[in-house]
Amino acid sequence: MKRIFTILVLLMYISVSQAQSKKDLILEVDGLRSKLRETETALAESKREERIASAKVESYEAQVNELKETNANLLKNLNSFTEASNKRSDHINSTLESLVQKEAQLRIINDAISSHDSITLAVFTQFKQTLGNDPKITVSNGAVAVVMDNSYIFGENSKNFKVQEKAESIIAKIGNILKANPTMDIQIVSNSNLVESKDNKLNNWEIGTQQAAAVARLLENKYQIEPKRIIATGKSELGLYSIETATEIIVQPRFYEFFKLVKESMK
Repeated sequence: MKRIFTILVLLMYISVSQAQSKKDLILEVDGLRSKLRETETALAESKREERIASAKVESYEAQVNELKETNANLLKNLNSFTEASNKRSDHINSTLESLVQKEAQLRIINDAISSHDSITLAVFTQFKQTLGNDPKITVSNGAVAVVMDNSYIFGENSKNFKVQEKAESIIAKIGNILKANPTMDIQIVSNSNLVESKDNKLNNWEIGTQQAAAVARLLENKYQIEPKRIIATGKSELGLYSIETATEIIVQPRFYEFFKLVKESMK
């Protein structure tokens, strides 16, 4: 009887122990499940954060690439701007250099014009001081002109081309001024329009040319004016200023030398 009781007690103990162990196991399982859920939640959160981090990384990479592209474009634009600026600078320097050259050329031309004007004015002043108000003295287009009636130079005979002695005194004064200004060219123009004939124009041209040549020879032979400075020209009824016959001595700077200077300075 006692043995049976012992067995029953043992069975009850075993049963209680198993029940306790099962409860512990259930609690342990519940704990493990709770930890699993926590782990899964943490894993899900980690994955979410990973996705967010990946998105941020991609965004940062895109921004970096955009910045690199922007920087490359800025460098390209800067290089283009620098190149354009250098070209503009070269162009400006070239323009300034050209302006300096043009200014120098204009200065040379202006100095030459001023020099010619000064010489012309000086010759005009010499004529006025030496000859007075008679004969007529004018300045036009950079040239000084002395006009004398042919009747005074050659006498009343309109066909005469020999210079009278009374006219030589004025021509002598003119010759001295011309000799003192060797850089001036001389043109002698004489017109004769009083001869009437069938070949009127031919006779007047011939007479005008002979009269101009007579004055030119007198300046050359008696007053040592270089003949290469002189041009003698005759006119007929075309005249100089009026129907009256007259001889004009035109004195002017050597404009061909001025044009040569301009041409040389413009190269």
